[in-house]
Amino acid sequence: MADATCSIDHRCSIRKLFMIRDRQGPCELVPVKSDVLAVLLLIAGSLALPVGAGERDDPLEVLCTGHASGMPLMGALLKREPMTDAVVIPTRIGSANIDMTSDMVRRYMRLYFPRTYQDLTTKYEFMLLEQIDCFYFTPTQFEWMRRSIEEAGLGGLQDRSVMSMHLHLSSSWAQSVLSDAFPNDADAVISTNYHRNGNMQVVLNEDPTLPDVVKAYKHVLVFDVGWWGNNLMIPKDGSETYTWSKTDVFPEFSYPKPGFFPHILGWRYGKGYTWSVQDILGASFWNEGVNPYGTDVMIAMMMYSTGRRLPDDVVMVHELRSAFSRYAEMKAFIFSLMEFVDKFGANMAPLESKVFGMDERWRDARSQYIAQDYAGSWEAMNGLLADISSLRDEALRLKDKALLWIYAIEWLCVSGTFLVAGFGVWTLMVKRRLYREIGSTKLAHA
Repeated sequence: MADATCSIDHRCSIRKLFMIRDRQGPCELVPVKSDVLAVLLLIAGSLALPVGAGERDDPLEVLCTGHASGMPLMGALLKREPMTDAVVIPTRIGSANIDMTSDMVRRYMRLYFPRTYQDLTTKYEFMLLEQIDCFYFTPTQFEWMRRSIEEAGLGGLQDRSVMSMHLHLSSSWAQSVLSDAFPNDADAVISTNYHRNGNMQVVLNEDPTLPDVVKAYKHVLVFDVGWWGNNLMIPKDGSETYTWSKTDVFPEFSYPKPGFFPHILGWRYGKGYTWSVQDILGASFWNEGVNPYGTDVMIAMMMYSTGRRLPDDVVMVHELRSAFSRYAEMKAFIFSLMEFVDKFGANMAPLESKVFGMDERWRDARSQYIAQDYAGSWEAMNGLLADISSLRDEALRLKDKALLWIYAIEWLCVSGTFLVAGFGVWTLMVKRRLYREIGSTKLAHA
């Protein structure tokens, strides 16, 4: 058992080495002996490939937790993204969650939240916190999460500035040790009148020293968000502002101009890189209905925090993600159609085997995507979409064939009813064959 544990720890150490090695600052060169230099060069040669250039073939494991109303959306976004594997846990109940109780949330936490610090650091690379309620976390769990960022290099993203517009929720977040790991100064925020409604426009920070996490999407993002409930963010020393919120509801704050305050903040905390955002993930700037590339920015933030190379052609990667989504939608349609037709005794086995054969090709395309071979994944997905489209047409033909007798019976029933009704109308109303003239009586002539 000890050997097995040691092996796991060794693999995890190697994995974390790959994950954080490109986050380190510049190194000072010192003279070394020639034989030592040869060994170092050999090791460097094996590690010098850029992160994401093929050596990362594992998905990005995400622990996502927060508002019960937002978890279905966040879960769907993370499931749709080929790069990520996610576990989603609700840890806040709102007025709309009438079927959710505190006991249910605690049960989900017992079942799905990591039970030890080692479980957290070995199973996950990134923590996504969407308006959590700190009431459902223990101080020990918060300390595990903070340590996992500082010591193990996990990434993190938290939204709504201080998690909520309500002070009792925001204060509990500010008082937690986990808020120390994020670049927004929660203690300073809750000491102000931090929530105000008004129009908001996002302004991009084009500082060339910043990594192209958001700048790469400059020409495709929608920056005019409109009316929104703004939560102020105050940057900590050492944080980096990637975008600002421009609004007239906080004129007394100047980051860096009057009416400007941070919208996306990032910073390095120990070995990890974390993010704070001003608005709610899935809404405002992040709403795909308003900003189709908002989710792409969120995924790019996760990739940067976990040491993956950022995509060069963001439009192609966006379209590639859409291709994976279309494949999933068509596959779901085919399976629902197969399940329906199977009730009428049709043989769906050949069609089912073809779908499973395509799943193997889908896994290959996803592996290429995770390894960031986007061109290869694009080619594979184009072929898959063409084939599954043909398979959908075949499924529709099988459905028509299986329901032929039902269609025939329906046609005969409708036609027969029409003929009987027509005959009755013709006989009774037109020809009046069942009518006879009423004779007059003597009494009538009197």
